[in-house]
Amino acid sequence: MKEQIVICENLSKIFTVGNSEVKAVDNVSVNFEKGEFSSIVGPSGSGKTTLLNLVGTLEVPTEGRIIINGTDLSNFTRDELTNFRGKNLGFVFQFFNLIEGLTTFENIELPLIFDSVPYEQRKKAVDVLIQDFNLDYLRNKFPEELSSGERQRVSIMRALVNDPIILLADEPTGNLDSKTGRAVLDLFANLNKERGTSILLVTHDLSAAKRANRTLHMHDGNITFDMKREEMIPEEI
Repeated sequence: MKEQIVICENLSKIFTVGNSEVKAVDNVSVNFEKGEFSSIVGPSGSGKTTLLNLVGTLEVPTEGRIIINGTDLSNFTRDELTNFRGKNLGFVFQFFNLIEGLTTFENIELPLIFDSVPYEQRKKAVDVLIQDFNLDYLRNKFPEELSSGERQRVSIMRALVNDPIILLADEPTGNLDSKTGRAVLDLFANLNKERGTSILLVTHDLSAAKRANRTLHMHDGNITFDMKREEMIPEEI
């Protein structure tokens, strides 16, 4: 039996909108295994991004609890969650979120700076990633000098530099053309296969979701199905 690195128990997240309450995630219990590449799909407003943000500690559950790599986060303060997130989780977003005015090298090393890692260790970690990705020619370039695909690759390297427990990706191909998007998905699949990187991908793109080994579908804050790739038939997603 594989190790469960993320355990979500009876998770609910309620947002107040005007005079109304919206239950974005509704009593969801789900686990993710080490080395698993999972995707979450569903219509807009289904709760998929909220669930990702709960796992990523960007949101705090209204009810329920999350255990990541054996650590129960239920009673963590905001500062403790920020510290845990910086040390243990990696994020890739649709709009890259690179810092203009910083080079590729400097953008990638940011999580290690925030974690007070000494420069020599930071340099070694960034150098290894740049070499592994064959992107040494981008080392001293600024975000405005990069293509959209190159920007997303840099953001992925930044997400990996702290050797995260799990890589969380929210619509990572949403701002890319189809060819570049496929290349980014190839990169995720390779990271999962070659490095054993655990990945949780949120996407509205069914073809992207099918690249994962497991797909969850959400609707109205609930998981409506949860299947491994080999169990699926095309019509099911």
